[in-house]
Amino acid sequence: MPSIFTRKALQACIVCAWSSLAAASAFTNHAGHVVSGRLTALTNGTALINGRAYPLSIFPASEQARMRELLRVPLALPPALESRRLALRERLLRNEALLKAGAKTPEAAAAQRARLATAWRRTMESADVDETTRAYWLDRLERVPSACVR
Repeated sequence: MPSIFTRKALQACIVCAWSSLAAASAFTNHAGHVVSGRLTALTNGTALINGRAYPLSIFPASEQARMRELLRVPLALPPALESRRLALRERLLRNEALLKAGAKTPEAAAAQRARLATAWRRTMESADVDETTRAYWLDRLERVPSACVR
């Protein structure tokens, strides 16, 4: 009768252990304690690790950035950029309301939409933000700010 400790069983066990380790991560909090497990979400200022919610504030900024990178979550816009985005968004919504009310022609509304999109694109290209955040927010002028983790 073959033993469970054959070469193939040992290889399968090692592969299984490595795959479970690859799916998990470890994060060190401010107190120096390690929280390990599978990071599944970052929402409302919390990190969900192995089904348990931890406040993001217990982790240093470097660990929070690493968590965002693992989940490919963009950073929130700096206040100046966020206010610029909201101002352009307000103008965009006003443009659409005027079009819907018949106070603007479709051609004029399209031209205004293009000008606002160009203004936002230029703002983002000259902004001092990381590439992931820039790529995320570049085409999202209409995006609601709560969509981003803070």
